[in-house]
Parts: sequence; C-alpha cells; structure tokens
Amino acid sequence: METKALPDLSLNQPQGSATGLRLITAHACYYPPSVKSADLLLVDFEKRKIRWPGLYLVEEVKDGDVVWMGCRRFDVMPSGIKVDADGEGDWQSFTGYAAEHWRIAGFVQEIYKPWMEDSRG
Repeated sequence: METKALPDLSLNQPQGSATGLRLITAHACYYPPSVKSADLLLVDFEKRKIRWPGLYLVEEVKDGDVVWMGCRRFDVMPSGIKVDADGEGDWQSFTGYAAEHWRIAGFVQEIYKPWMEDSRG
C-alpha cells in the first residue's frame, strides 16, 4: 500500500474565514462511499466556484447562517452542472433549492483515509 505524508497544514480552520489549502476533519462531511467521518480532507478554499468535475465542500445557507455542511460530487456538462445527490451515482441537475441555498466553500483536493478502517464510518 502506498503511503503519502500529510501536508503541514493546520486542522479545523473555520470555514467562513478559511483561505488557501487546509486540512480538515470530515466528521461533518459524511458522503459515503467517498467520504467517511474518520477521513481527513485537503480542501482548497480559494476554489469557490464549480468549474470542473470533482468533490466540493458545500454549505447550506439559510437567513445568512450555515445550517448544514457536507461534501458533494459535481460534474460540469454542456447542459449544466450535475450533482451526485447520494454519493452512489444519483446524478441530478443542480437547480432549485440546492442551487439557491448552497454555497461552495472549497474544492476537495485529497481524501486521507485512516490507516486502519473501523466500523465508526
């Protein structure tokens, strides 16, 4: 198994003020099978627009407050942006409530898995 050294970045910076590359815990970003709560995410907080396919950190904003945060996979198609709603390939048009109330917080560059998987998810 190939191992990678983790980048020297600070953990758990507040999303609202985060800039640059940050290593954050994934406990609030559960999105199986790609992201489990024990994972670490390397997030580029400078990339706040969906311009290419990939995994993004999103926040749901209601009345100016973040009420939910999670990861979602997006794809850019000629017909518009698609979102994998459940992480299992349920691709839907990124329109309606989600498009109006979700804010892209950053682009997930890397998912770091624990060395030993356990049943905590």
